[in-house]
Order: sequence, then structure tokens, then C-alpha cells
Amino acid sequence: MVTNIRRWFSSPIFENNEEKTRVAALLNTIIFMFIASAILYGVFSPIERSAIPLRMIIITPFILIMLSLKQAVNWGHTHWAGTIIVCALWLLLTTSMVFGSTYNNPAFMGYTVVVVCAGLFLNWRAAIGWGIFSILTGAVTLTLEQTGQLQPLLYRVSPLSFWTAEALYILVITVLLSLTTRKIDESFASAKHELAERQRIQTEREKIIRELETKNAELERFTYTVSHDLKSTLITIGGFIGLLEEDARSGNTVKFNKDLERIRDAKDKMHRLLNELLELSRIGRMMNPPTNIPFAQIIDEALILTRGRLMAGHVKVDVCKDLPNVHGDRPRLVEVLQNLIDNAAKFMGDQPHPLIEIGERTQGGEQIFFVRDNGIGIDQAFYERIFGLFDKLDAKSDGTGVGLALVKRIIEVHGGRIWVESEGKGKGSTFLFTLPLAGK
Repeated sequence: MVTNIRRWFSSPIFENNEEKTRVAALLNTIIFMFIASAILYGVFSPIERSAIPLRMIIITPFILIMLSLKQAVNWGHTHWAGTIIVCALWLLLTTSMVFGSTYNNPAFMGYTVVVVCAGLFLNWRAAIGWGIFSILTGAVTLTLEQTGQLQPLLYRVSPLSFWTAEALYILVITVLLSLTTRKIDESFASAKHELAERQRIQTEREKIIRELETKNAELERFTYTVSHDLKSTLITIGGFIGLLEEDARSGNTVKFNKDLERIRDAKDKMHRLLNELLELSRIGRMMNPPTNIPFAQIIDEALILTRGRLMAGHVKVDVCKDLPNVHGDRPRLVEVLQNLIDNAAKFMGDQPHPLIEIGERTQGGEQIFFVRDNGIGIDQAFYERIFGLFDKLDAKSDGTGVGLALVKRIIEVHGGRIWVESEGKGKGSTFLFTLPLAGK
């Protein structure tokens, strides 16, 4: 029973309706504040003995109405409960004025409470309407008293009684205004949060749109290039098959072997292209569990895989010491370094002392890894283009144009970014990228 009574007096909670729960808590506080104020005024405010029954006739129904509204709030009828509170307050004050219509009646000051409650429970239009209505009500009752149609106050209001009523009104209005301010602050915070959330969603939406546009453009280039490259390879194979037939009939074995070798080269190119496209499609979908790896170990594995090209070009590689540990997919990160080293060695040009430097530097509080070479360099106009799918600056170079696109995709899947810097042709290039560090 005690639990049920405590639950009845507590503010109700409505699941999946935060606004109704908040309004119910507000009404719950104000209802009990009004009940306490009415009881305190009835008990402690000095009054002539003959006026006590009249005061009880006015206060008792008001308390019963407030208790009924408390039950209505528990049932979830918060909107009309607030409306009835405003009406009950107006009726209480107006009744008090009718039984003693004079500006010396403490009830005359209570209409300000009606106006504040109307604004708090309903809206600002209701506050204006009840304000005008209360002013007119006071004017009408005073006019009727002046014309003798209503009896004046039958008892003398003591200064202490008047002060008590005034103090209660000020206390109630102070609480109501503080609740109103809190409601405004909460609404402002909610609106600010909603605006920030909308901006975040809009930013994400724009980001997704840009990504889709990029993907669509990439897909278009992909479709065209794959179609062109595969068709070109098939035409090459078909053409040399015809030459093979002629060589076989003529018995020219030397030419036959050369044509056969070209067919094998075309087949290998097609096979390499398909493998790289398949690898690119797997990035982001098929990843190994991320681990903490010393970056130096990743470089060592990549150097082993690129040893053939490095030795063929007599390329020297300098690796910085004390490199940090990174967090990510080890095989994919080895693939990043392998492609960047292979790319640097491939475009050394006629550099007599080819050199590749691998390390890291701190810039703006961020650790940045780099692969720097002293090769042919890159014009600034091509900084973005080189990371595109099938974008080869030198059409005659070997490779399919997928390598740097693959590197960019792997870096971005790890939450990093990659870019290139170069002072121009013949002055080398530096590929810079970020990766998540171990433990961060």
C-alpha cells in the first residue's frame, strides 16, 4: 500500500514519449506547490474569525480539483490537465473577488499567476489571451463593486495577511518563472542538438553523395577501361593466332615462337588486370583482423617483395630508425608499401643514383609516414589524377594503373589519408599517408 501511495504521488513516466514525461513532471511539481500554497495561506494567513468558513469554502474545492488533476496527469491527460489548472486558478481568484471585490483583496494580485501558468502549460498566445481576460475580469469586478452590484470586502485585511498572500504569490511566480526558464533552456538545448544532428546528417549525406559521384565516375572509367583493355588484349591474341597459322604453314619457327611469346604476354597482362581488379573489389569487404604491428616490419616485408625491381634498377633504400607501431590489417599494409616502393623504383628515369627514403615525420601534432624518391617527379596538375583507377601518366609504362588506386583505398579503409608532394619534373616525389597508431 505504501508503495502504491508513493507511486501515486511520484511523477509518471511514459515510455517512448519523453515530452509527455517532461510535462507530467512539471505539472506534478506545480500541482503540489499550489496545494501546499493554499494550505499554508489558509492556516497561517491572519483573518477574522467570521471569514474563516468563507475561506474554507474557496480553498477546499480548489485542493480537491488539484488532486483530481493529479490523477488525470497520472493517466496521461497532461494537456487538458494544464488547461483546467489555469481555469481553476482563474475561478478561485474570481470567486474571491466576488465575495469581496476591492483592490485591497489579496486575490487581485493572483491573476499574474494565471497568466504565467497559461504561458507555461499552454503557449504564448494563451498567456496573452488570459492576461487580457484577467485584466478585464478585475475591471468588471471592481466596477460592479463601485456600482453597488457586488458587496465590498466584509472584513478588514490585516497587513500581515496581505503580506503573506503577496509572499506566496511571489514565491509561486518565482518557481513558475524558473520552471519556464528551464523549459526554454531545455527547448533551446533540444533545438540546438536537433540542429547539430541535422547538420551532421546533411554533412554525411553530402559526403555520401560525393562518394557516390566519385564511385560512379570511377565505375564509368572502370567499365570503359576494362572493356577497352580486355577487348584490345583479345584482338591482339586473335591477330597473333592468325599469324601463328601462317607461320605454321610456312614453317617459320622463329617467327612462330615470337608470335607465341606475344600471345603469352597478352594473356599475362589480361590475367594481371583481372587479378588487380578482383583485389581492388575486396578492399573494405574482405579484411584481416587488425593487429598492432611495428611499421619497420611492414617495410621489411615490402622490401623482400620488391627486391627484384630494386636490384634491377640499382635502387638504394634508406629506412628511418625508431618507427612507431601501427594498428591495422598487416597484409594490406604490406601491400601499400609494396606498391609505393615499386612505383618509386619504376619511375626513376635516368637518375644515376636512384634513392628511396622511407620514414615518418610529425606535422601539426600528427605523425605522417612517407615514401620519398629522387625520380622523375610529378607535375602538380596530376596530384589527384594519379590516384584514380587506370590513370597512368605514362601510357607506355608497365602495369595496369590500379596500384595507386589500390593503395588509396586501403589507406582510407584504415581511416587515414594519402597525398603526394613534388617540386616538379626531375625533382622526385614524396607520397605521404597517415595510419592509426597502436594504442590510439
